[in-house]
Amino acid sequence: MAAFSMAIVAILLLLLGIIIGVKLGGELAKQCVTRKEYWIANLKIIGVGVVVSALVTATGWLLLAGIPIGGMAGAVAALKMDFGESVGPWKAHDTFFRVNKDQVRRAGSPQAEAVRRARRDNKPVPEVISVQDDSAQDEKSDPGSSN
Repeated sequence: MAAFSMAIVAILLLLLGIIIGVKLGGELAKQCVTRKEYWIANLKIIGVGVVVSALVTATGWLLLAGIPIGGMAGAVAALKMDFGESVGPWKAHDTFFRVNKDQVRRAGSPQAEAVRRARRDNKPVPEVISVQDDSAQDEKSDPGSSN
């Protein structure tokens, strides 16, 4: 029964690490504007995760190993999703599984970097939506005029 309890605690600590990682990855993504900054943030996540994992292993408290592992997983996933663009191997993944189609489309857009820069600087996001045709708007507003 003690082994089962320890397994449950280990899973809960892994989930705690994922939650912490998602929060940290989201904060890092707000600061990333270019793809180079995105990859540097990924390297920071992996580097810190490896160092913390080594410290946990050195202390001998292996039950806590789930926190840095979950933290790395959550941070990398949140960084990818909050960056808003499919980059590197994520682009192949998203294209193959047909997910995050908007992020794949934005990967080729020249305006994506301007949107991320505006998000980082807390400025209004540049207009990236299409404009509705005026003739279609006139037909909707005056349905009785065509009779």
